Order: sequence, then structure tokens, then C-alpha cells
Amino acid sequence: MTPRPTEAGFALVEMLVALLLLSLVGLTLARFQTFQLAGASGLAAAAAARLEADNRAVDLLAMTDAPAAAIAGVSRNAGRDWHWTATPGPSPDPLLMPDLVTLDIAVAAEPGGPPLVTRRLLRPRQLAEDAPGEGGRAAGPPGGGA
Repeated sequence: MTPRPTEAGFALVEMLVALLLLSLVGLTLARFQTFQLAGASGLAAAAAARLEADNRAVDLLAMTDAPAAAIAGVSRNAGRDWHWTATPGPSPDPLLMPDLVTLDIAVAAEPGGPPLVTRRLLRPRQLAEDAPGEGGRAAGPPGGGA
């Protein structure tokens, strides 16, 4: 009896197991990529919503009178429509600061949807009138520099 030479190579079962493991790793990586993309788009939307909320805050601070009732609107920013509401509330301390009002700003991606970002600001109920002769200009820097 002559000894047979040992066979080299992989058996079919070994190849199928290797192929199964490789496909499981590929599917896991594809799913991870999907989660990463969803997270990145959510962060981008939240950042754009924060910009819109800051824009609404500036607009509300520039108004001569604070709104007495809730106001809502739609603005276009960063290539999409943002639905915002501004709701007035009482002063944090009505006895010490009766002339101040809080404004809660909420920005959502869809009408009536959950807010992506909220801002609360404190402002006077009415902006002070300019003193005569000031012409509405802000005071210059100390020392009279331009």
C-alpha cells in the first residue's frame, strides 16, 4: 500500500463558512453606514434650525413692541422651510422686572411637528424712544474713537 499524497486546498464547507462570515461583516458595515448618515443629516438639520431660531430672536429683539400673543410663521433658510412660533410669557420676576417679557421661540421642520430647537429670550415690552438729538445712533467707543 502506497500512501496517498495529502490534498491541499479548501473544502466546499470551509468556503461556504468563509463566504457566510464575509457577508455578515459586509451587512454589518452597510447598516453602520446607514446609521452614520442618518445621524449626520440630523445634526445638519439641528444646526440649521438653531440658525433659524437665532434669526427669529434677532427679529423679535428688533421689534419696537414685544408681541402680546403668540405669533407663528414660515421662513426659508438653508434650502428648506422652517416653521417657527414665538410665545410671550411673563417676566421671570414680575415685581422686580415688570417691564420685561420672556419670549419662547420654537423651530420645527414640519408644521405642528416637534421642535428641533427652542430658544428663550428676555426683552423689554417696549423699546425706549431715542432721546432728542441722538438720531438713533449707538454711542461710540470710549475715548471718542471712530
